[in-house]
Amino acid sequence: MLLTLYVLQGPDKGRRFDLPADEIVSLGRSSELVPLTDLTVSRRHAHLEKSKDGWILFDDGASNGVFINGVRLNKTSKVKVGDQIRMGSTLLVFGSPRQSVTVDNPNDVANKAGDSAIISTVASNDDSVILAAPEPSAAAMAHFRVLLQVATALGSMFDLDQILNKVMDMVFEQLRADRAFIGLIDDESGQVVPGVVRYRDAEQESKIAVSQTIIQHVISKNEGVLSSNAMTDQRFSKGKSVHSLSIRSAICVPVRGREKIIGVINVDTMVANYTYTQDQLRLLTAIGLQTGMAIENLRLYQESVQKERLAATGETVASLSHSIKNILQGIRGGGDVVEMALRKGSLDDIKIGWGMLQRNLDKVQTLTMNMLAYSKSRTPHLEMTHLPHVLAECLELVKTQSSDKKITLLTEVSTSQPPVPVDADGIHQAVLNLLGNAIEAVEARHGVVTLSSNYDPMTQQAIIEVQDNGMGIAEKDMGNIFEPFFSTKGQRGTGLGLAVTRKIVEEHDGKIEVLSKVGQGTTFRILLPMQHKSSVDPGQTHGPG
Repeated sequence: MLLTLYVLQGPDKGRRFDLPADEIVSLGRSSELVPLTDLTVSRRHAHLEKSKDGWILFDDGASNGVFINGVRLNKTSKVKVGDQIRMGSTLLVFGSPRQSVTVDNPNDVANKAGDSAIISTVASNDDSVILAAPEPSAAAMAHFRVLLQVATALGSMFDLDQILNKVMDMVFEQLRADRAFIGLIDDESGQVVPGVVRYRDAEQESKIAVSQTIIQHVISKNEGVLSSNAMTDQRFSKGKSVHSLSIRSAICVPVRGREKIIGVINVDTMVANYTYTQDQLRLLTAIGLQTGMAIENLRLYQESVQKERLAATGETVASLSHSIKNILQGIRGGGDVVEMALRKGSLDDIKIGWGMLQRNLDKVQTLTMNMLAYSKSRTPHLEMTHLPHVLAECLELVKTQSSDKKITLLTEVSTSQPPVPVDADGIHQAVLNLLGNAIEAVEARHGVVTLSSNYDPMTQQAIIEVQDNGMGIAEKDMGNIFEPFFSTKGQRGTGLGLAVTRKIVEEHDGKIEVLSKVGQGTTFRILLPMQHKSSVDPGQTHGPG
């Protein structure tokens, strides 16, 4: 049987990848069979292997792990049709086309008056999750386990499509449905709009004819309905026997939130194949209740996230406005000094004013570059680069700043280290941020800032260190120093430098570490891997060779 991976969530949402029957299938950005564009997924994040018992999923050591149905994978696990695999921000479902086809098309649901007979009903309320039985039976225990699985799965999902598809997976697994859909009530029109439609046999798809009478009964009475439905069929108008009609057994239940009905779940099957029971009506009614709670929780979460985003936007604007105001004051002060010096014809005062202007213009450039680097998602342009060349450029740019403060600037850069695959501009900006912070952290006339670099052949990493003998970082601040707009410099800092530096380093699949003691100084260490996940042409080398 042909199996597939279907992307439910992430940059590649909607893509489907067919899996060969006898090959190892790599999952990641460098995969030939399942190439993902999600930058939070490693180049070789995981892989699937076919065994005699089925498919086995292997975690290939990615830092953010692999999850199956919300549980982190411990090295390997067998996967079955319907399992969800999460890597980074990408969510895939493993299955066959026939069992995993989802059609988000309202035209696949036809509203018919129909000739429906209600056989049984059950109220949708908090007691629905309790399956009444005179004694513990195998069916009751099985239903209890299903509800527990639904609650566990939906409790960790924060995407509407993911919730609806997971519910549909469980509905098809537990009920012998030929067709099913989950519809949500549109707030503006009040109509039930299909959110997800599923067919057991994709080759026999047809419109699901649903009785509006049944749906309105479910919504108005807040109860699940078990019915037999003589579907409207063209064969009847042609005079064929009534026995050829598609008489179906159907269940329609409300999807209920805390205060109101927000949708319905409808499943049906041909009576010739299967007839639903009242126990299954109770089960689906309870699933509808849990689905409604999950959707409401999602909406509350989204509202909370939106409020947090607005608050973060306000904080960002306030922080940047404060930084820009300070820089403008410096520029205006330097301009005033230059203007007065021109009136007096004093060249020495002009130099002083120009120095003030230059320092604040440098701050404008640094702030602008950091804002661009932090706000823009980018893939580093990797070239084999001689780090001593890049670091020398950084030192040249901070010489004036260190000279004005009369501090000592030391270098311990090994010129014999091999080229490493980096984005030279990105590393240049990251190191420049660290040097600027170190120079500001040390005491004038007594400060010492050391820039060092070497290559560790054992770990195959380039190591860049920026060390200062400043006052160090308080332990209470260590957990926040890489957060955007967090600064211990008062009005002198924007709080973007370290956040940008960490972002650049992580884009290189590297690490940044910090060692600090109050009164003894601080050391920032950047670790850059030689074996990068992105391919680099060794023949393209940046810097002197």
